[in-house]
Parts: sequence; structure tokens; C-alpha cells
Amino acid sequence: MPLLAIETTGPFASVALMDDEGRVFEIASDQKMNHLKGLSAMIAELLAGKGLSLADVDLVAASAGPGSFTGIRIGVSTARALAQALGIAAMGVPTLESFVYHAADYAGAVCPVFDARRGQVYGGVFRLGEDGGAHALLEGAARAPEELCRAIEGIDWGAHGACEREIRFFGDGIDVCGDLFSRLRAAGFGIGFAPPRSRFQKASSVARLAFHMLRRGSPATGAPSCDELLPVYMRKAEAERKREEALARQSE
Repeated sequence: MPLLAIETTGPFASVALMDDEGRVFEIASDQKMNHLKGLSAMIAELLAGKGLSLADVDLVAASAGPGSFTGIRIGVSTARALAQALGIAAMGVPTLESFVYHAADYAGAVCPVFDARRGQVYGGVFRLGEDGGAHALLEGAARAPEELCRAIEGIDWGAHGACEREIRFFGDGIDVCGDLFSRLRAAGFGIGFAPPRSRFQKASSVARLAFHMLRRGSPATGAPSCDELLPVYMRKAEAERKREEALARQSE
């Protein structure tokens, strides 16, 4: 079942293909925020490199968010359009959870953190379970960085089968809050930061999480219908927030 995965929620767009043997192949852009221009070309290049066409794809998965609002819309709308045109299944994959597949040799927890602006970050804490899936120690949400740190300190690690309080941080939130997260070492945490280019979203991880979600048969997969593949923003867009505030002032 060839599975095509699309990742456009971060600064570098990428696409990945999982073949019938579970092997994953990926192409990533080296240009920031080049999603709209480069996505279709990357998909075509990836499939052609494996001697395939869009007609050979059985399912398309999109990283549904959180992340860049524009990027999320590009990825989700592309996946929906492909699924509808090809008559195949489509599903959304939670972006934060996909990070458990970024480092196959790492046994600790991961904390992806995205800069959400306005004094907030999108973040959560996850670990790769024995079943091969992502398990949340702290559900993803929009929080102030200080609130995220307090929430991390309050995790009951034993309840999640995690004995070692080891966390590796990912995402562009490291640039904004890295010093703050480093202070968790004083609370007994083993803290690490992913290397600069390895800390961003990857379609290969989206493909692996999509495969596990399908195998698990979770109702949280976003469903095989393109109509049910929807963006996950976690917060209102800046323009929408300002419009609501303007309307509220007018009604006063």
C-alpha cells in the first residue's frame, strides 16, 4: 500500500513515500517557506524516482498541525485535492506526535516546541511506545513557555512507563526558549537539543505515524475521507483574532 506523506507545517517542506515493504523515502526542500512553489515538483520527483505515478498511491497523509497557518493549509488542501482526484483515502496526522520518529536510536521523551508568537509556543511531550506508536506524556497545546516548563515538571513519568526523565527538544521554539528549557536540568531532567537542521518537521516521520495509526485503527486518524481531513491550528489566526476584536469594539 504505497503511502504518500506531506509535511508543510514547518519552515522546510518535505514529502515521503512508504512502500509495501515499509521502506520510507523522502525528499526535502532546502528553501524556507517554499511550500506552494515546490511541493508539487517534489511529489513528482519522489514518485518518478521510484518508478511510480500518483495513480499508484493508495493513501495520502498530511501533517495537519499545529505549525505555520499558511503551511498547514497548503499541505491539507493538497492532500485533499489529491485524494479527491484519485479517489483514494486521506488522513491527517498530528504534527507534534510525529517527532517520536525523528530519532530511531533515542529512547527518551521528545518535546517538539514551535514558536506560536504572541508569547506562546505549541508544545507537548511524547515517547515512542512498545507498540511502535506515539504516546503523550503531555498533550500538545498552545502555552506560554513558562507554563510548558511547569507542565513538564508536573508529568507523572512513572504512570507512563518512563523511568528516566530524559527529554530531547525539537522545533524552532528552541531558538526562542532554549535557555528556559535548559533550566529544567536543575529539576533533575536530562535535557538535550536536536541539531539545527534535524529539529524541524519531516514527512518521513509523518509517514511512519500515519502507518501506525492505520494499523492501530484509531478513530483519531482523521478518517479516510478527504472531507474529514481538516487543519489543526490549536489557536485562532492573527487576522481572525483581530477581526473578532474589531467586531466586538463596533458592537460596544
